[in-house]
Amino acid sequence: MLTPGQAKGIIDCEDVLLIDVGEEWQLRERGTIPGARNITRGELEIKADTEEERRDPALADRQQKIILTCGGGGKATLSASALQEMGFTDVSVIQGGCRAWQKAGYALAPYPAPISGIASSRSNR
Repeated sequence: MLTPGQAKGIIDCEDVLLIDVGEEWQLRERGTIPGARNITRGELEIKADTEEERRDPALADRQQKIILTCGGGGKATLSASALQEMGFTDVSVIQGGCRAWQKAGYALAPYPAPISGIASSRSNR
């Protein structure tokens, strides 16, 4: 478990894979930590299984540093256990998830992140 402050320090200074395991609709509602990838709790083991056709190449290295988050920390904790059972050796969870991150004074980014250089449809009217 990492406090939001500890997680922020690691995210800012180290090479880390940050994953929000919430459902897409949850991320659209609340936002997520800047730089987080969304791999839902239900898809995580499939994406992390090197034998699966739908595997995610970003999850091939079992020794890489991974930080997990979700809305309040519960899904991320379950996800961390699953990844450790699959052989991942450096998995952490942000205690309290995105709610604690925000409560600590850190911003959440909208999901999906806006594409830079593309004007919104509102500005085209």
